[in-house]
Amino acid sequence: ANSGRWLQWHWKGQDAPGEARNDGEILAGIYHRLREMYRSEGGKGIEPLLKMRWAYKQPESPEPEEIAKENNGIALADIYDPAGALIAKKGELLSGFALLRDDGTTASSCWIYTGSWTGQGNQMANRDNADPSGLGNTLGWSWAWPMNRRVLYNRASADIKGQPWDPKRMLIQWNGSKWAGNDIPDFNTAPPGSATNPFIMQPEGLGRLFALDKLAEGPFPEHYEPMETPLGTNPLHPNVISSPVVRLYEDDAARLGKKDRFPYVGTTYRLTEHFHTWTKHARLNAIAQPEQFVEISEGLAKAKGIANGDRVKVSSKRGFIRAVAVVTRRLRTLHVNGQQVETIGIPLHWGFEGVAQKGYIANTLTPNVGDANSQTPEYKAFLVNIEKA
Repeated sequence: ANSGRWLQWHWKGQDAPGEARNDGEILAGIYHRLREMYRSEGGKGIEPLLKMRWAYKQPESPEPEEIAKENNGIALADIYDPAGALIAKKGELLSGFALLRDDGTTASSCWIYTGSWTGQGNQMANRDNADPSGLGNTLGWSWAWPMNRRVLYNRASADIKGQPWDPKRMLIQWNGSKWAGNDIPDFNTAPPGSATNPFIMQPEGLGRLFALDKLAEGPFPEHYEPMETPLGTNPLHPNVISSPVVRLYEDDAARLGKKDRFPYVGTTYRLTEHFHTWTKHARLNAIAQPEQFVEISEGLAKAKGIANGDRVKVSSKRGFIRAVAVVTRRLRTLHVNGQQVETIGIPLHWGFEGVAQKGYIANTLTPNVGDANSQTPEYKAFLVNIEKA
C-alpha cells in the first residue's frame, strides 16, 4: 500500500532462508499456541479465540491469497437488493462495499478493501499503465481503495451543474444521465442540483479545514519556506519567510547555508531497490543498485559541465558527499516566483560498510531542523552546491 491508497500485489521472490518464517506463519504459530494455552489453563476472553474462523488450507501457514480474499469480503448467504433481486450468491467474493451487510450475511476485514479481489480476480495485480486522460489516473494499474477511486471526493472537481471546473483536467462529469469520466465517480446516483454535497463522508457534505488543538505556529495551516530556501522570500506569506517556531538549536542555526554559496535545492529519497540503509548489506540489492549517485536535470548538467556518469561533489554548509551524477529528464528546472530553481536528488541508502560499494551518508548534508508540530526533520528541502569531483 502507498499514500495514494494503491494496493499493489507483489509476488514472492523466494522462500525465506533457514528457520526464518513469514508473517502468516508467525501469526499462525501465535494463534495456535494461544488456543492451546487457553484450552489447558482457561482465562478471560476464551470464547472469541476458540470460536474464531481459521479455515485455511494450511492452518500453520495461511497463503497471502487467502488473506487477501478475506480482506475483500465474501457473502456468507445469498444477498438481495431492496427490490428482491439476487446480487451475490453464498460463497461469492463481494464486488464492492455496497454489498456489505450488518446482519451477519457478509464478512470483510475492512470495508475499504472490498473490491480488491472479486469474482473477476485479483484487482491488485492489474498492471495496465495506460493513461488516456494524461492526468496520471492509471485506473488499470493496481487497485485503489475504495472502489478503485483514485481521487477522493472527485465530485468537487465539477461545478454545481456537474461540468468540470477545468475541462482539460476532467475527472468526472454529468453526461445527462449519469456521472462518468476519467475516475471512478464517488457520486454514482445523485444528479447535479440534489441535496447531496461533494464530501460524502462528512455528515454535512462539506470539506473541513481544522487542526486538532491548533498548530504550534497558528490556528490554521500556513505555507512557510524551508529554513534554507533558494528564493530568499516567501511568495505566499511575505512577512515571514520560514516558520518562527521550528525546533532549531543554536549550534545547528550556525550551520544553515545561504543561496549565494549553495544555490540548489537538495532533497533525499529512497529507491525501489533498497530499503533505508539496511539492504546495502544484501547482495541482490547491491547488484541492482551498486553505487551511490545523485540525480540532476539536463539544464543543470549543461550549466555545470557535468556529463552522465561523472563523479561529483555535493556540499552543504554541514559537509559533503561524493557520488556519480545521473543526468535525467525526471528532474526539471522549476520556475518559482520569477526565479529558476534546480533540484539535486540524493538517494539515502549508502554509507560506509556494506556489500554495495562504499558511499557517503546523505544526512551529512541535511539540516537539523525540526518541524514545529511533528518534529519531523527538514530533509526534503535544503541548500547544496554541486561540482565535478
